[in-house]
Amino acid sequence: MTDASQQHISKRARQAAGQPISELMGMALSNPNIISLAAGFVDNQSLPTEITRNAAAKVLADGDGSQVALQYGSNHGDNQLRSEILRQSIAMNQDTAGEPVKYNTKLDQVFITPGSNQLLFLLADTMLDPGDIVLCASPSYFVFIGAIRNIGGQTYGVATDQCGIIPESLEAALQQLDAEGNLSKVKAIYTVPYFDNPGGTTLPAARGKQILEIAKRWSRKQKIYVIADEAYRMLRYQGDDTPSIHHWDPELQHTIVVGTFSKSFSPGIRVGWGFIPRELIGPLGDQKSNIDFGAPLLAQKIMATVLDDGCWLSHVEKLRVVYSERRNAMLNALSEHLEGIEGCYWHKANGGLCIWLTLPKHINTGMHGDFIKSAVEAGVIYVPGQYCFASQGEPANHSTIRLTFGVQSAERIEEGVRILSEQVKGWQ
Repeated sequence: MTDASQQHISKRARQAAGQPISELMGMALSNPNIISLAAGFVDNQSLPTEITRNAAAKVLADGDGSQVALQYGSNHGDNQLRSEILRQSIAMNQDTAGEPVKYNTKLDQVFITPGSNQLLFLLADTMLDPGDIVLCASPSYFVFIGAIRNIGGQTYGVATDQCGIIPESLEAALQQLDAEGNLSKVKAIYTVPYFDNPGGTTLPAARGKQILEIAKRWSRKQKIYVIADEAYRMLRYQGDDTPSIHHWDPELQHTIVVGTFSKSFSPGIRVGWGFIPRELIGPLGDQKSNIDFGAPLLAQKIMATVLDDGCWLSHVEKLRVVYSERRNAMLNALSEHLEGIEGCYWHKANGGLCIWLTLPKHINTGMHGDFIKSAVEAGVIYVPGQYCFASQGEPANHSTIRLTFGVQSAERIEEGVRILSEQVKGWQ
C-alpha cells in the first residue's frame, strides 16, 4: 500500500528512489576523510583543462561559428563531431582487426547524447515495454540494470568467466526463456566488451563474434540487438586492442555501439555517442525530443575540435600512465593483504577503472549489513556487489565488491585496501 505522502509520486519515481549510488555518495560526503573506492569518478589532476581551454577559445574565436555553438543544435548531434567519431572509430577497428572491412555505417546513424548513460536510458525507454527482457553479464553495470528496472523491464543474468559472457551460457539462457514462452520478450543482449564495469573482463574478439551470431540466430520472434557499451575501451594498460563487435556487423543490423568521452577525456564535457541501427534512429530521436532537443552544442563543438586537433589521443596516453599505476597499486595491495585467504579472489583487469573482488561466502557485503558498516567506520567505502546482478538468471553473489581506482592516489588506494583487508580478516 502506498504511503499517503507518496501518492503524488509516480511508481517509476518511487522505483528510482534509493539508488545505491546515491546512498554511497551520501555516506562518503558525510565523512570527508573516508577513502572512497566506490565512486567511478576520474582523476582530478588529469582533467584536460589546458586542452579544453584552447579548444573552447578556438570555437569561440570563430565569428559566426561561435554564435552557432551557443545556439540550439541538431537533436541527433553536431555533424562535425559525428563525423570525427565515426572516422576515428572505424580507423581503430581496421587497425586492430587485421583484415579490411567495408563499413556501411553512415553519419546519420551516429547519435550524440550528454553522456552515455542518457543513451542507455533512451535505448531502454525506446525498445522495452514492461516485462521485456535484456540479457546481461552476471555481474553487470548496475546503473543500466536500475534504468531497465525503472521502466518496468527485466534483466536476466548470464554466467561469466575471466573473458566475460560465456557463449554457451547465453545459448542456454535463451533456450530456457524460449521454453518458458518468453523468447518474444527478449529485446537485447547488453555487454561491456572492454574492461567490464564491474567485472573488469574483456571479451576476446572471437567471443564477441559468437555473441553476435547467437543474437542473430535467436532473432526468430523479433530482432535481438547486441548493445556493446565501449565506455572503457581507450583505458587499456596491457595487451593489444581488439576490434569492436561493430567490426563483425559493419551495417549495424543487430549491433548498437555505445561510447563516451567521460572516462577518456572529461565527464564535465558530457559527451556520449552511439552507432544506431537505422530502424531505431527515428524512435530514439523522438524519445530524446521529449527530454532536451539535443546535447549542449558548445560541448560538442569543443569535443569535435579536440578530436580534430589530435589532442584526445595524446591525452589518453597520459591517462593510461596515471591509471595503470593506480591499478597496479590496488592489485599489489590486494595481493599483499588478501592473498592466501580462502574464498578471496579478484580479476586482474588489463584496463578500465574497476576491480571485482570476491570474499568468503559467509561475508555479506550488502548495503545494510554489518560488514559495510564496520568498513565505513574504519574509513573505507566500496560498492556492494549485490547491486550488479540481474533480477533473473544467475543468482546474485552477496559476498562481492566493486572497487575503483580512478580517484584516489596510489597511497590512499593501498591504505584503503589495507583497511578493507583488516575487516575481512576480522570476519574470519
